[in-house]
Amino acid sequence: MDKIIEKILTFSDPYIALDERVAIKKNEITVDSNHFPYTKLAIIAVGKASYKMAKFFVDKLEDVKGLVVLPKGSYVHLPKVKVIESTHPEISELSFKAGMEVIKFLKNEDYDLLIFLLSGGASALIEYSSISYEILREINEKLVKSGLSINEINTVRKHLSLIKGGKLTEFSKAPILTLIVSDVPGGDLSAVGSGPTLPDSSTVDDAKLILNKIGLGEYSKYLVETKKEVHNSFNFLILDINTVLRKLRDIVQNPIILSSEIRGDAYSFGQNLAGIVNTSFSNLGLKPPYTLLAGGEPDVKIEGKAGKGGRNGEVCLGFLKWVKINSNYRFKLYAIATDGIDGNSEYAGCIIDENTVVDNIEYYIYSHSSYEALEKAGRVIKTGYTFTNVNNVYVLEVT
Repeated sequence: MDKIIEKILTFSDPYIALDERVAIKKNEITVDSNHFPYTKLAIIAVGKASYKMAKFFVDKLEDVKGLVVLPKGSYVHLPKVKVIESTHPEISELSFKAGMEVIKFLKNEDYDLLIFLLSGGASALIEYSSISYEILREINEKLVKSGLSINEINTVRKHLSLIKGGKLTEFSKAPILTLIVSDVPGGDLSAVGSGPTLPDSSTVDDAKLILNKIGLGEYSKYLVETKKEVHNSFNFLILDINTVLRKLRDIVQNPIILSSEIRGDAYSFGQNLAGIVNTSFSNLGLKPPYTLLAGGEPDVKIEGKAGKGGRNGEVCLGFLKWVKINSNYRFKLYAIATDGIDGNSEYAGCIIDENTVVDNIEYYIYSHSSYEALEKAGRVIKTGYTFTNVNNVYVLEVT
């Protein structure tokens, strides 16, 4: 595996992050300098990072009961705890079943401290609502394809649910220690997995505005309010994209961190990266070698039929179309989804350089078929499930 990809995945590993931040002693959990006593401990882990987060506690604790919810197709056995699969990114009957399993666990198990391990993907993996899953699935599908930011999408999701937006805390019989691996640009922890154990500052009116903006106002009748205060949950960010970028900065040549909050159109972000390289000599005063670092979650708006593609593929094609090949420098762009899956492809992302050739690039851009093009060019990255999720990482080396 390429060194940069290997480092990105290591720096994104939630097991390693927990080991750096969490100490476990008999009858006490310590996060940084915060102490949480217990006599009967339980864990619930939900999200793309749930396996590695749960494994940390299973490995460290002799006696623990728990429930772990993984994306379908990524099942891994863990001793001592129950592991179930659900669906992502679509909401299904399995999402409702997993939501009921979580509620049943909270109500029936005997515990005096609950460790809730939350990561991106939880929004689809667990659900409990007065709305049928068919309607929720329809809304969710339209939201995902709308081009909205993850914050906007999750604002709507929270107000359609009876467990998101802090409402899961109503089912717990003990204090909750929530440890979070964030995939949301901008640091809004309540948006991670739609914040089942965190207070939510957004309102029904905010959700209505978002639905109206994308022509889905008809669904406003299903919206319900979220919890503005949560008194029984203590929340800690364990790992996010900023951690990954700071560690990458220490291993690359002349690093420049552009942003950890990349949003907006993915193709346009690729264009902008190309523009920086094109003008670096004449206008920006940048001389090779240098490395641009960025992270975030750019969007792809799908209208009509689309091919095999994803946000990172579109970033790469946008860059490749607009970058000026120059004999004075060489470049290599890494675009990788830390969860191992980009869009509707089986790839985590792509690597392109000045030797990458994509014929008929306009067609692949227009049809959102980036990975069909990058497969042919031999520029795809395949990692399989990584059991983490801290956004997308972009590394642009110019030498």
